[in-house]
Amino acid sequence: MGRRLAITFIRHGMTALNRQRAYIGWTDAPLAAAERVRLSSLKPKLPMAVDRIVSSDLRRCRETAALLFGGRPADWWTSWWRELSFGDWEGKTFAELNEDPAYRQWLEAPFSVAPPGGESYAGFQKRIKQAFTKTLALAERSGARHIAIITHGGPIRFMLEQYAPTSRSFWEWDVPFAGGYTLDSTIGRWKGGERCISLSAVRFKENENGCGNDME
Repeated sequence: MGRRLAITFIRHGMTALNRQRAYIGWTDAPLAAAERVRLSSLKPKLPMAVDRIVSSDLRRCRETAALLFGGRPADWWTSWWRELSFGDWEGKTFAELNEDPAYRQWLEAPFSVAPPGGESYAGFQKRIKQAFTKTLALAERSGARHIAIITHGGPIRFMLEQYAPTSRSFWEWDVPFAGGYTLDSTIGRWKGGERCISLSAVRFKENENGCGNDME
């Protein structure tokens, strides 16, 4: 059947700009202060120990990784795992963009229309596939059996659409801030583009004072 490889995808925690519902694909926003406090008291309940941590290079992902994994630095952080670039719309909200005809066109066809100065969905797909190929290579070189990838909502939805056992479209997947999923499979199945064997949502327990209360 081949060597087992589980991959846990976790979305970064919330930033102040996320609270404002601004588009911040490639904007290097830090976690909100209250979110850093919240995440510092949580620990992911995972099916097995994490051998390698991979992260988007943006600050909110690297901060999330360090907070959830006890200060352990990512083994590899890279721009390959970034969110879609929103180009000229970075840092702007729906209210600020709503009268822009290009924005209305993008809302109607986000998979075929690119933000001005930003990234097309086809380009985004290609980049995430390349990021995943590089991550699989890291797993093979290191002998890892469980990799945690701390990234953004878009890449996680795309990977779930491609590899989850149950077929759902991109927007059907709910990926909350600091939430995620573990996909269990084998190196061979991952490389062959096959759907994973099983999927489970990441749950958390309180890390403060050794408390073990479950958190959804």
